[in-house]
Amino acid sequence: MMTLRIICLALLGLATAASADEKPAAPVYTLAPGPSLDVSLKLAQAAISACQRRGFAASASVVDSAGLVKVTLRADGAPKPPVAAPLKAATAAAFDAPGSEMEPRTKTDPVFAAQIDAHKDLYNPHAGSLPLHENGKVIGGLAVADVPHEAADACAREALDAVAPNYK
Repeated sequence: MMTLRIICLALLGLATAASADEKPAAPVYTLAPGPSLDVSLKLAQAAISACQRRGFAASASVVDSAGLVKVTLRADGAPKPPVAAPLKAATAAAFDAPGSEMEPRTKTDPVFAAQIDAHKDLYNPHAGSLPLHENGKVIGGLAVADVPHEAADACAREALDAVAPNYK
C-alpha cells in the first residue's frame, strides 16, 4: 500500500512539473468590427462633456459589434463605478436599437423582457445608449450612464452628432 502511495505521489509530481514548464496558451480574441480607439475615445469624451454642460458627472462607454468594451470613461465626481455604461452600449449594439426605444419595450414585449431578464449580466436596455453603424451595419454601441435617463440620452445623441454623425 505504501508503494502504491509513493508511485501515485511521484506521478503527480511529474505531471505538476511538466505542466509548470508549459506556457499557458495565449488568449484567443476575435476581431469584431468596431469604431477605432481614437473615435471611441472622442465619443466617450464628448458624451461626458455634454453631460457636464448639463450639470451631471457621467460615465460613458463605447463597445464594438460583439459588445466588447473599446473604452469606458468616468467623469470626475461621477457617483458610481462605471458598470451600467458598458452594459447599455452592448445592449444597443446587440439589439441594434437605442435604449430610449428598448426601455419602454421591456414593459410591452414579454419575449424581449424575458431576453433581457435572462441576461442581466450582459444587457441594460435603459435610455442613454445608441447603436453605431457603418455602411448600414452595426459596428458597436455608445452609452452614457449614472445620470437621469433623459439626460443620458441627450448626451449620447449630442456626442454622436458632434464626433461621428456618419455612425448613425
